[in-house]
Amino acid sequence: MIIDFHTHLGPSLVLGISITSEEILRQMSEAGVDRAVVFPFPSTAVSDPSIVEWVLGQAEHHSSFIPFYYAPDDLTPPSNPRFRGVKWHWVRGISDTKSNYSVLSDPRLEGFARTVAKLRLPVIFEEELEFTVRFVNLFPEVTLVIPHLGMLGGSPLAFLEKFKHEDNVYFDTSLAPSSTVKRFLEELGSHRLLFGSDIPFGYMKHEVEKLLSLQLSEEDKARVLGGNAVRLMGLEG
Repeated sequence: MIIDFHTHLGPSLVLGISITSEEILRQMSEAGVDRAVVFPFPSTAVSDPSIVEWVLGQAEHHSSFIPFYYAPDDLTPPSNPRFRGVKWHWVRGISDTKSNYSVLSDPRLEGFARTVAKLRLPVIFEEELEFTVRFVNLFPEVTLVIPHLGMLGGSPLAFLEKFKHEDNVYFDTSLAPSSTVKRFLEELGSHRLLFGSDIPFGYMKHEVEKLLSLQLSEEDKARVLGGNAVRLMGLEG
């Protein structure tokens, strides 16, 4: 099974576009992908939290979609068991640019993190490197997946150095150069990397082909393209 661990679904207020379910399904068919993790764009989720329920409805209609909860600014934890993970994106900060460190001292954060850990939900976690380090130190029981090998939060190699011995920290490969993916594979092994496309910023077929160009062993290919995602989301059986 091939699982895309990183796709946006629905409208983006910032970009002025909308990614339809049909577009994701089309790219899945073209790329030979079986299932896709879906979550809303940050700008829409912050301005209209109801989009999270809409994404959940799309996943109910399309069984190949795996819905993720969007972490809100008020840190209300997920309560619907149909969510299989969480998307955390620069909470109260400036998207893709600056973390808000006051979030780490918010008393509600502990409840959010403990709930996520109890439910065993992986968190696609986008913040600055230092913010991420502090979060991991505070909540080592939470499983994080750093998108783009950390490209938006700093240097991927800095993320690699900080977290290579932290077994609860994983990375998705979306948009990262194949040479950087290869470096992560050499230092981490294949059991902590997950395939992602980051639609619409990446194209699913091209992101799959990027991984296949690395000439991975069958075992490594199976882990990165879907096996690790299956394990983290508890989809076995």
